[in-house]
Amino acid sequence: MSNGTTRLQVLLVEDEPEALMQHMRDFPRVFSSCKVEADIHPCDNFDEAFERMSNPLYRYDLIISDTYKGEIKHRDAQVMGMVEKYRGTRFCPLVVYSSGVKPPELDETAFVVWADKSRPDDIEQAISQLLNTNIPQLARKLHDELERSAGSYLWEFLEKKWDQLTGKEQVDAAVLERLIRRRAALQIGRLNPSVEGTQELEEVKASEFYIYPSISEDLRLGEIIKSVEDGTFRVVLTPHCHLHIQPNDTLPRAEHVLTVKAFPAKETILKAYRDPDGTQRHPWRGGNQDDKLRRRIKSPAEHMGKLDGRYWFMPGFLDIPDSYCDFLQLESVAYQEIGDTEKFKRVAAIDAPFAEALQSCFTRFYLSVGIPNLNPDDFRHLIDKDETA
Repeated sequence: MSNGTTRLQVLLVEDEPEALMQHMRDFPRVFSSCKVEADIHPCDNFDEAFERMSNPLYRYDLIISDTYKGEIKHRDAQVMGMVEKYRGTRFCPLVVYSSGVKPPELDETAFVVWADKSRPDDIEQAISQLLNTNIPQLARKLHDELERSAGSYLWEFLEKKWDQLTGKEQVDAAVLERLIRRRAALQIGRLNPSVEGTQELEEVKASEFYIYPSISEDLRLGEIIKSVEDGTFRVVLTPHCHLHIQPNDTLPRAEHVLTVKAFPAKETILKAYRDPDGTQRHPWRGGNQDDKLRRRIKSPAEHMGKLDGRYWFMPGFLDIPDSYCDFLQLESVAYQEIGDTEKFKRVAAIDAPFAEALQSCFTRFYLSVGIPNLNPDDFRHLIDKDETA
């Protein structure tokens, strides 16, 4: 259910005047029952509705539409055109209804719902179904938050730095666009607007750990690949710059990709507490279990047996199980082999700054240098006697 903090913009398309009037009377109660505030914009003409959808000045969070009255092939084409126009191009769910049969090409999903106009309350139930996903509210909230928070954040930055940006820096339109996109992403994705101001997030959920699915055509540091043969996961450790495909090239300069193998978390914790002779110790016995858990999901993981920094925790999300990357189990894979869909599947990519944290922990683990300890007895003069009295 919505918390009532957003006001949705809803397009209602109905070419029968009496039905349109009835819907305008009935539908507000549906939104009210879901604790959602909404402005319903009626439209009694399909051509006008299409024009509104095409006009960037209009932005709707939910579309409720009857199908076109006329020959069935024209009706189906009309409603399918509307669905396809929004599906994949705009973040907007749809309720499509009719007293006739559902168009065979219309595939219902979580965000495209068919309703039978002849059934009592079927349209209202479809609207409630979509509102309960919170997708319409989320679309509106993100847009409004970007304008309210990131908008002022960006505007203030550009006002103060504009002379410098357009002076010796010579920032052109493309660079300025990238700069704005990055700062907006930082504001929305990493910072948390509050009454006191903007503060850095201290904790994230597993879903915020990944770009799922990966949106980059190139392989990247932190890319998660899955073996088709045995279902095991690997994470790419090779830096982005070595994997970037240069213009006019078909392959990157890195012919092979360094990966670290990932293993199920519970299995790895048990393994870390198994003695060389095979004796299993209890990994959770003694001490504070919550503290042990907190340390085991840090970067790098602590309380994981011998060799500090060997393991790096990877939280489970969708197809990815809770796992540990084991820095002692590396594998170099030919770049072209990773591109073979019969051998590997690209699942997701670890997002920044977590991918860079993985790289940092991996580098630190292999740059460790063991040195003899100094004798504390030689430095007892550093102890303040008054403090220990």
